[in-house]
Order: sequence, then structure tokens, then C-alpha cells
Amino acid sequence: MKKMLVLVVVVALFATMLFVTGCTQRDENLVGSWTWDIDSSWVTTFNEDGSGTHTVDWGYGATFTWSTQDGRLYWNYPGHSRMYTAYSVSGDQLAITMDDGMVLYYFR
Repeated sequence: MKKMLVLVVVVALFATMLFVTGCTQRDENLVGSWTWDIDSSWVTTFNEDGSGTHTVDWGYGATFTWSTQDGRLYWNYPGHSRMYTAYSVSGDQLAITMDDGMVLYYFR
């Protein structure tokens, strides 16, 4: 009986851990299309489902998935790399701060 109780507790803890770590947060303020202030042909789109795209009118495109937590934007480029950046949204302006301190501004 004692072994069964320990097993139930371990399984419950494991299930809780999977549930908590599996939850993905997304800041709904990011959802939509954003144009880079330096090059208006560069558009980054964040979709509600956590997918996104970068497109440029001369034909470049990249897809990614995204999530947010504690003021950080997590970018995942499948098959390539992951990137973590600080970000803030103020009205129609998105500021992405790179690790080297450079800030990229986007507008709706």
C-alpha cells in the first residue's frame, strides 16, 4: 500500500511538472503584423497560434514559432536556431532589445 501511494504521488508530481512546463504564454499585444522602421519592406507577423513569419518584398521569408515570458520574446526557427530577446509594446510601437543593447523598432 505504501509503495502504491508513493507511486501515485510521483506520477502526480510528474504530470504537474509536464503541465506547468508545457504551458506556453503569448502576449496578445504582439499579435499582428509589424513593419521594421529601418526598412519598410521587412514585415514580421506574430499569429495567435504562436507561429510567425518574416517577409521582405524582394522575396526573402522565414518562419518561426514564438512565445513570451517575463518580458522576453522567445523565437524558434525550426531546424535553425532559437533566439531570446527583451521586448516591449507601447501602443503601435514594438521595441526589441538585442543582447548587445541594440534596439530594433517596429510599427503596426
